Amino acid sequence: MNPSDAFDRHVSEWLHADAEHRVPEHLDAVLRRTRTERQRSAWSSLERWLPMDLSARPSLFARSASLRPIGLLLLIGLLVAVVVALAAGSRRPLPAPFGVARNGAMATSRDGRLYLFDPATSVSRPIVGGNGFDFSPIFSRDGTKLVFLRSDGPLTEPAILTLFVANADGSGARAITPPTKSLDWFDWSPDGTRIAYMARGHLFVVDVADGRETRLLGTGPAHFPTWLPPDGKEIVYRMETTSPAIYAIAPDGVGKPRQLSKTVANNEFDYQGISISPDGGEISFTRWSPAGPRVYALDVETGKERAYPTASGTFSRGGAAYSPDGTLVAYARIYAGGGLQMVVANADGSGNERALGPTKPSKPDGTDIAASWSFTPDGKSLVVRYGDDDAAAAQLLPLDGSPGTELGSGAFQFVDIQRLAP
Repeated sequence: MNPSDAFDRHVSEWLHADAEHRVPEHLDAVLRRTRTERQRSAWSSLERWLPMDLSARPSLFARSASLRPIGLLLLIGLLVAVVVALAAGSRRPLPAPFGVARNGAMATSRDGRLYLFDPATSVSRPIVGGNGFDFSPIFSRDGTKLVFLRSDGPLTEPAILTLFVANADGSGARAITPPTKSLDWFDWSPDGTRIAYMARGHLFVVDVADGRETRLLGTGPAHFPTWLPPDGKEIVYRMETTSPAIYAIAPDGVGKPRQLSKTVANNEFDYQGISISPDGGEISFTRWSPAGPRVYALDVETGKERAYPTASGTFSRGGAAYSPDGTLVAYARIYAGGGLQMVVANADGSGNERALGPTKPSKPDGTDIAASWSFTPDGKSLVVRYGDDDAAAAQLLPLDGSPGTELGSGAFQFVDIQRLAP
């Protein structure tokens, strides 16, 4: 063995030892976003060390004593470069705001507390803490932060709520809005720097860093504010009047809103439950008619609408969530004889409905649907909440039809899954 071979072996052994003490990427997630129609990790600090014989290598530079200092400097420089490269490699890359991602931590709320939940063991770990009633946790699209609602008093309408932001593990929680009457649906901007929300029928955008708030004027009574992919240059919302419509407005409030929907609403219930495809090209919504509800897709560029085909004797209702890759939509099938069941279909409108999970009680006209749902970041399952704010239970339903997983139950039960880079 020559000196170079020995050096290579020692460096290899050190790298192997370091890797053995590295926390796997999936463990930092110890344990967009289950929305409802009513509204919608810390890295381990690794100790690093060098094998002692790497700093005392008499054979490596024994030929000339005068070269020893230069050799030691070169060796130190090499080791520093290795450590820097390892440190850079250990920084977790962030996922894109839209598209397929890896499943990370699972955040849940129930009975006024927030938890990180491990579906493999059904173990929950409480996070955040405090004296308020906390619920509806939603991860930022890059997976680094968490937003949730807090009530410091009774949850009676109109509730007074505060938006809080925390790190993804629940640490560092802080308020970014004052206590606000009727604060409702909220949504993260693609870059995670702002949150759009509605309160008292108005649209607001708040800066996550400093809490600066902008009210977007000229929107009319609004609901379902959602940032338009892929760049978030506009916020899409439903104007809630006797003739509702879908509009978009710049998040800085500059300029007038533009109307995206071109068809006159059938009634005041049209254009409910809007959801946007990952590429920003389509918006799904529910249209109401005397026959019953039906899920449609709106082409953002042209304003053309098309209905999703349904099985004979059934109706459909959204929000029809899009899968992360944009190829599927998930919505509720309403049976004419009563009952609802989750359905996944092709997003392009070609049909291929597949029913998932149990059939739950519901009126035949679909007016009392008590469920909300979203795809997991990897697009392989649905997270479905059955019930209402008073009592709900969540399930993880794999798209391949395998048995679902119970995710807990309680009052104000909500579930969201963190996005990680693939």
